[in-house]
Amino acid sequence: MLQIGICDDEPLLLDEIKKITEDCLQQQQAFSILSAFTDSKALLYEIQDGKRFDLLLLDIEMPGLSGMELAEQIHVLLPDALMIFVTAHYKYAVDAYALHIFRYIPKNQLKERLPHALKDAVALLEIQTNDSYIISSQNRLERIPLKEILYIEKDGKNAVFHTAPAEAETRRLRKSLTEIFEELHSEEFYFIERGYIVNLRHVSGISHTDCILTDQTRLPVSQSRLTEFKKKLNIYWKDKI
Repeated sequence: MLQIGICDDEPLLLDEIKKITEDCLQQQQAFSILSAFTDSKALLYEIQDGKRFDLLLLDIEMPGLSGMELAEQIHVLLPDALMIFVTAHYKYAVDAYALHIFRYIPKNQLKERLPHALKDAVALLEIQTNDSYIISSQNRLERIPLKEILYIEKDGKNAVFHTAPAEAETRRLRKSLTEIFEELHSEEFYFIERGYIVNLRHVSGISHTDCILTDQTRLPVSQSRLTEFKKKLNIYWKDKI
């Protein structure tokens, strides 16, 4: 299920973007939930509170917090989210490119260009979603996209998967963290302490010996692994953000 956010301070244009997006997704048979905002700060607050978005369509010129400023913060909080800028001003195209924006759509070409951008975005998101961990047990068979895993913790003989959004159900699997770490086959996961594996894409910072996630969860980092973890995180941010 794709989570899509649309933000434009002009209600009529917001409705038009929403209608085009709904029609395009229906044609592609892409299951999604659309959330519309006329206030850029309201959208940011939702993300800061743990709301996950796979795709965001943003106006650039908005009061209070511009689309450019909003995009910079989204890159930190949701580094894997795709963003499409919708604007009437061509002068922002270069800046949009510098921010690694997925597409730039002039408002006077909305009907012609937005459907193509959405089609490409959905195709890319589907590829990303296929990168998953399979939970297989006697009573459960489930695929969890790697990008949704916040962290995995040890609980006795079980491993507990915590996923985004924050209110999502936790999954338990009778396996050691070492086994799971080897099965993940991803450099985005790191053993911060023998009881925790974190997904680097959801790490917002390190404070003393605590790892801080984007949903404000704080996890302990082993003193022996702290230096290496900082180096790993720094490299990841430079490459991905």
